[in-house]
Amino acid sequence: MSGRFGSGRLGTVVRFEFVRTVKKPSFWIGTLALPVLIVVVGLLVGVGNAAGADSVTSIGAATKVPFTYVDHSGLVSERVAARWGGTPTSDARAAVARVRAGTLDAFVEFPADPATGTIEVAARDAGLFGNQKYANTATKVLHASVAARVHDPEAVRLLRGTPATNVTAYAHGHVAPGWASALPPMVFAAAFFALVLLLAARMVTVVVEEKENRISEMILTTLDATVLVRGKVIAMLLVVLVQLAVFLVPSLATIGVVLPVLAARFGPIPVDPWRMLVGALLLVGGVLLASSLFVTVGAAVPTIKDASALQSVALFSVLIPVYAVFFVLTNPTSPVTAVFTYFPTFTPVTAMLRNAMGTLGPVASVVCVLELYVAAFLVLRFAVFLFRHSVAQYGSKVTLRQVRSWRSARRPTDSSSAS
Repeated sequence: MSGRFGSGRLGTVVRFEFVRTVKKPSFWIGTLALPVLIVVVGLLVGVGNAAGADSVTSIGAATKVPFTYVDHSGLVSERVAARWGGTPTSDARAAVARVRAGTLDAFVEFPADPATGTIEVAARDAGLFGNQKYANTATKVLHASVAARVHDPEAVRLLRGTPATNVTAYAHGHVAPGWASALPPMVFAAAFFALVLLLAARMVTVVVEEKENRISEMILTTLDATVLVRGKVIAMLLVVLVQLAVFLVPSLATIGVVLPVLAARFGPIPVDPWRMLVGALLLVGGVLLASSLFVTVGAAVPTIKDASALQSVALFSVLIPVYAVFFVLTNPTSPVTAVFTYFPTFTPVTAMLRNAMGTLGPVASVVCVLELYVAAFLVLRFAVFLFRHSVAQYGSKVTLRQVRSWRSARRPTDSSSAS
């Protein structure tokens, strides 16, 4: 049996599925469209940010706006307020009425204690972002008035700005690498997200299509189900690697531009060989586990349409730790973090992020890596079992009762063959 369904048949399946996929024009359109779209969106966002920077700066900064004000604190200098367009008044109600009528831009009422009270501003609407200029003007007037009362220039500079600080942290007698050390291992987490999103639909479709076309029974007369499923998985992994290679060209160009900027800002970016090795092993194990989950979904349903809901569940089960990432990273010793770290479908994302941040110890790293590969093997084996028994089941999904019946029917056969 091993000679008939050996590595030669596996290579045939891999080659057939790979060539069939990459020869489709739709594959290359989809593969090339995403990098082009990323570049175009990046350019548009960059241009938009550059164009909007001046607008945001002008909105965020205080500008000269004609306004009247009432000062209950006695801190506002009339000379300073006049420089910003302010005129004192004693009739707050009349000033507010003028603002509502559109004959006055703004009215500001400074509280008796600005440290605990709130500055009230009534102003002509200038838009959601434009209205911020009124608050900035009122704040600037108050700060400048208080600064004018202080005769020490050094004290004024301290009041107007926050002193720069530089923190040097030490770990085990050496300077801690800090945030920069998380960047290289974080690449594996980013690659995992990309691979899983690319694999989800392909892995499900490549298993379901033979069942949906009702040719799987014919294929299995000459090919073992294990060889067929494994060949499809390997072929789709190779297809995704081709897509990633296409993405690497703009990515490497981007990294070439970004790294010098990051190095100039944060200093040299250290690379920890152990964390890089663990990240690579977690990436491969996580991709294999996710692929096995998607193949299981394909083996359990008769059509691609039926697979959509289960596919979403499988994808969500892998990516759900993203919603708890802040808690996990800030509470590495919490029992909840342990659940996210060692529950098989949560392990890839959680372990790779913790590994990047340096909170995944050596023992935990080894446990997570071994767990992923064992889980991937068991899930893929279960997917082959489902595919073999449901291959001729057209029009209905696999149920738990059917799985139990298949396993119970299999035990006597296994025991008789063993004897």
